[in-house]
Amino acid sequence: MLRKLRTYFIGESLTALNSVHDISRLTVLFNLISTALFMGGIAVLISTFIGTYAVYIPALGSIFFGLITLFAIRWTKNFIFVAKIYLTLIFILIFGNLIFNSGTMHIGTPFWIMLLNILVMYIVGVYWGIAFLIASLGGYVYYLHFVLPDHFFKILDSLTDGVYYSVYYETLFVLLLLGYVIYTILQSSKQSDRLLKDKNLKLTNQNNEIKRREEEKTIMLKEIHHRVKNNLQVITSLLRLQMHELDRETDIQKFKDSINRVMTMALIHDKMYQAEELSRINLEDYFEGLSNDLMQSYQINFEVDLSFKFEIKKIGLKSIVPLALIYNELFSNSLKHAFENTETPKINVVISESKDDFFQFSYSDNGIWKASEKENTFGKELIESLTEQLDGEVEFSNKPITKYTFKFRHLDL
Repeated sequence: MLRKLRTYFIGESLTALNSVHDISRLTVLFNLISTALFMGGIAVLISTFIGTYAVYIPALGSIFFGLITLFAIRWTKNFIFVAKIYLTLIFILIFGNLIFNSGTMHIGTPFWIMLLNILVMYIVGVYWGIAFLIASLGGYVYYLHFVLPDHFFKILDSLTDGVYYSVYYETLFVLLLLGYVIYTILQSSKQSDRLLKDKNLKLTNQNNEIKRREEEKTIMLKEIHHRVKNNLQVITSLLRLQMHELDRETDIQKFKDSINRVMTMALIHDKMYQAEELSRINLEDYFEGLSNDLMQSYQINFEVDLSFKFEIKKIGLKSIVPLALIYNELFSNSLKHAFENTETPKINVVISESKDDFFQFSYSDNGIWKASEKENTFGKELIESLTEQLDGEVEFSNKPITKYTFKFRHLDL
C-alpha cells in the first residue's frame, strides 16, 4: 500500500531527479509526511477516547498540511519549494500550539522543534536550517519568559488524568517519529551510497568498454598504416624492377624520383604505425628519417650538415603528406644538383608560426645549383600544386644562397 502511495505521489518526481542526494531528500520528506499522517490519525483517536481535545488542533493540522503537501509535490514536481512551504507551516503549527494552546503540557514540544530543525537542515539546506534554528530559539525563549508562567498555573488548575496521559503518548509519538526520521535518513544515506557505487561501477564498466574500443581502433588504424606502408613498398619494389630494364640515364633518374616520392609517403605510414599518437606525427623525427632514406637512395658520397629548427613539434596527417612531398623535392634536388662543387654541404630547415597566423617553412642550402634546361619541370609543378593544397605561397631566391620560403595559411596541428 505504501509503495503504491509512494509511486502515486512522488514517483514522477523521483524519476526526474538525477542527483542521489535529491532522491534521498525527497524520500525522507515523503516518509516524514506519511508517518505524520499515520500518527496524527492515531492521536485524534486517542484524544477522542481519553477526552484531550486540545490535541485535535496540532493533530488535524499535521494531517491537513501533509495531504496538501503530497498533492502539491505530485502537481508541481518541485519538492524543494513545496518542502519549504510545508516545513514553514509545521513551524507555525508547533509554535502556535505552544503559545496559544493552554490545554496541554507541551512536554514533547522541544522534541518536535528538534525534529523540525533536523528535517529543514537536511531537506531544504543549511541556510534555511540556520534561519529555522534562530527562529526556533527566539520562539521558545519567548514562550519560556512570557507564556509559560501563565500557562503553568492554568494547566495545574485543570490538570486531569487525560492531560496527564497525553504527555505520555505525545512524548512517545515524537520520540518514535524522531527515531523513524533518523532511521530513514540513515537508510537513505545507505541507499544513496549504494546508488553511487552502482553508478560508479556502471561508469567504470563504460570507461573500460570505451577504452577497449579505443584500443581496438588503435590496433586497427596501426594495422591499416602498416598495410598501406607495405603496399607502397611493393609499389617501390615494382618501380625498381621496372627501372632496371631502362637504359637511358634520364629515364632511370625519373624512376628514382618517383620511387622516392612513394617512399616519402610510405615513411609517413611507417612512423604512424610506430607512434603512440595516430593523428599527428613528430616533425623532426620524420624529417631526419626521410633525409637519411633519401641520402641512401641517391647513394651520395659526401656528408650533409643538416639543421632542423621546428617551433611546431607535431603535425596532423592532412598537412604532413604535402609538406613531406615538398621537402622531398627540395632535398632531392639539393642532393642531385647543388653540392657537386661544395666542400661542406649544409641544409637548413625552419618551420615557424608567424604573428599574422601564417606558418612559415624555410628551406635553404649553400650549394651551387645547376641551371635547369626547362623552365617548368615536373618537380616545380608538383611543389606549386602542393603549396596551393596547403593554401600557401612560395618565394624563391638564389642570392647569396639558394632559399625557398613558403607561407601556409592553414596547417593541421
